[in-house]
Amino acid sequence: MKFLFYTILGFIFIHCSSFFKEPGRPPKVNGKPISDQYRYVYVQNFSNNSYAPSLHTSLTQFVKNEIDRRGRFIQTRDKSKAAYRIYGRIEHYQKVGNILDLGDQEISSEIFVIVRLEIQEAGGGTLVLERDEIPGRAYFSNQIGYRESEEQAQARMLANLAIRIAEESENAWYYHVKHKYYTK
Repeated sequence: MKFLFYTILGFIFIHCSSFFKEPGRPPKVNGKPISDQYRYVYVQNFSNNSYAPSLHTSLTQFVKNEIDRRGRFIQTRDKSKAAYRIYGRIEHYQKVGNILDLGDQEISSEIFVIVRLEIQEAGGGTLVLERDEIPGRAYFSNQIGYRESEEQAQARMLANLAIRIAEESENAWYYHVKHKYYTK
């Protein structure tokens, strides 16, 4: 009985600690939090070099929401206040039939997008990214399995792509700030 009590109590403490984490807690370098002056970022509206209309506006919104959700950066609407600026461009969008019926009609399709990413420092320097082109892909069908439209699949793909863009941006920014401002 004691074992069951302590097990339940342990699960409650673990559960509470994951909910009470501060989302805006800045990352630390050698135990010291990174200064807020280096955390200000401006997300420029993404541009579109593909044939997919309005995909860039949705991606921009997804990226802004993901950056806010993660809490590593402090977003600003004023470009002059930002220490870093994130620029993105949709380079390629393609829809391909994945499964075809006997009449060569698409039953299932795949959508694929490539986004080029760039982060600039306010002084004019460009941060080195691990990958400057980030791919995204989603499969969908409006006839079999989990039925969804192309627009729903695009939203799902862009949400996943925004997570990858935020991760790439955070990694490049962290290592840049660490080596430029926090080296001994």
